[in-house]
Amino acid sequence: MKTITLQQLKDADACAKQVRLFEKTFGGEVEVTVGAALEYAQVFDFDFAAHTFLEHAARKAYDEAMAPARKDYDEATAAAQKDYYEATAAARKAYEEATAHACKAYDEATAPARKAYDEATAPARKAYDEAKADAWKAYNEATAPARKAYDEATSPARKAHKEATAPVRKAYNEATAPARKAYDEATAAAWKAHKEATAVAFATAYLNQ
Repeated sequence: MKTITLQQLKDADACAKQVRLFEKTFGGEVEVTVGAALEYAQVFDFDFAAHTFLEHAARKAYDEAMAPARKDYDEATAAAQKDYYEATAAARKAYEEATAHACKAYDEATAPARKAYDEATAPARKAYDEAKADAWKAYNEATAPARKAYDEATSPARKAHKEATAPVRKAYNEATAPARKAYDEATAAAWKAHKEATAVAFATAYLNQ
């Protein structure tokens, strides 16, 4: 029997929403089966699970199994995606023009903090690149103070940027809502099939590793 535990998700820095959902649904652990994966295909991020919990050979098998599914999804959604971009082009252009000044101000205000963050995390990044899989936890711990300092230093600029772009963002969302709805409806079946294929490919590879 092969399982995935709540602690594994936490150690892998899975998003808080997925962690809460896992705990609510399964408690501390769940047995991995193809049937269970398929049942929860629309709920959990199995692509994240594949990138996180599969070893090299199993990951290769997963990628090979997913290649046809990705191709099918891309082909099934291509027309809807084209329609969406064409329908939202004018609104997108207006949004970009209206927010250009705020984005420039944000970039200028956060540049010193970004530079400080990059310099502070450079050694940890180097260590991470050299030791990949085993270094993720150490990387997060090593860069936590720099991340905190960066977030604090850029908080006023983020707030100003959010306030400056809020009216434009609202107008953009309203203008593109019909196109988004049409896109979601046109791609719903393809997305469902893609999620199911991802779940099955992950479970199969995980059980065989």
